[in-house]
Amino acid sequence: MLFLIKKWVSGFMMPLPLFLLIFLIALILLLFTRKQKLAKVLLVCSFVFITLMSTLPISERLTHRLERIHLPILQENVAQQFDYILLLGSGGVADPSLPVNSQLSSTANSRFLEALRLFRANPRATLVVSGNGFGDIKSHASMMQELAIIMGVPKKQIITMGENKDTDDEAKAMSKLIRGKKSVLVTSATHMDRALNLFYQYGTAPKVCAE
Repeated sequence: MLFLIKKWVSGFMMPLPLFLLIFLIALILLLFTRKQKLAKVLLVCSFVFITLMSTLPISERLTHRLERIHLPILQENVAQQFDYILLLGSGGVADPSLPVNSQLSSTANSRFLEALRLFRANPRATLVVSGNGFGDIKSHASMMQELAIIMGVPKKQIITMGENKDTDDEAKAMSKLIRGKKSVLVTSATHMDRALNLFYQYGTAPKVCAE
């Protein structure tokens, strides 16, 4: 229960949901109170922010710095004899009527393709997939495992961690596995710094490969 509350609160603290909430509060103030000046200021501020964040050149510029911190491993350097390829979970909804790649979010598919590229260059490595199902009929990890098998990764070379609820859980569990081994971490470029810092806290330092 506390975990779900934490996820809801952290979700609302993201810039877009936060300013949509401010926009809603401003509308309530405008329609039902006498605080017209405050309401108008909040409306203008939230509208301007949401509009700017929805404009491609501005959003790209804001994310560019994060995306340049950790770059993908280039093709000529990809075969580095990794023991483990660590693929962090993302979103998805299990639906047996759809192919498994359509059940996964675009972020999850993008991360998976990067992990698959690394695996093809390191065919002896073990692919570690992670992610809870949060009450769904299948965990995110099991969907990633299913996709990996379809794409030719042997099942015996896949480790699933379907109980991990967030990045902290993933870093803790994976750190126990990779300590003393050569590993590479795959996640989104904008997520890499936070993920890597959590691995450092648990005493490991996987090489990074951001998609």
